[in-house]
Order: sequence, then structure tokens, then C-alpha cells
Amino acid sequence: MKFSSEKGFKEFKQKFTLTNSEAAAFLKDLAQEMEAGGAVEISHHGASVSVDPESPIKLEVELEDDEIEIEIKLKARSGEM
Repeated sequence: MKFSSEKGFKEFKQKFTLTNSEAAAFLKDLAQEMEAGGAVEISHHGASVSVDPESPIKLEVELEDDEIEIEIKLKARSGEM
């Protein structure tokens, strides 16, 4: 995680390990925030990142060596962050 005092976070990367029910709850909360419009916020251990996502949302599904990876990318609207 990199932080700039003038602009806040320049870079933030965090990986989470969740149970199935925790992951489902996280995705439900994310979906509700996206449906409501405006900014989407993700918080963990006192740090939070907020983005007002620009459409379209990029979703990647990848199958490699019998492992499926799903990635969701939210890009900030122009002029944010």
C-alpha cells in the first residue's frame, strides 16, 4: 500500500481469504452499492477505498489448469481518485 499525504492512496492492494458465506455477503453488499449508484466503498482493518464506478464494469472469467478465476474491475469515472 502506498500513501501520498496530498492525495490519499496512490496504490492499494489487498487480498482476502473468506468463507463461502463471507464472500457471498461481500458480493451482495457490493451489488447493492452498485445498484444504488454513486460510490462503492471497500473497507478492511481501518483502511477503505471508495470509487464511483464508470460503466461498463469489466468482468473476467478465466479457466487455467482446472482452476477458475473470476475478476471484477471497477474503473473510476474520469477526474476521480
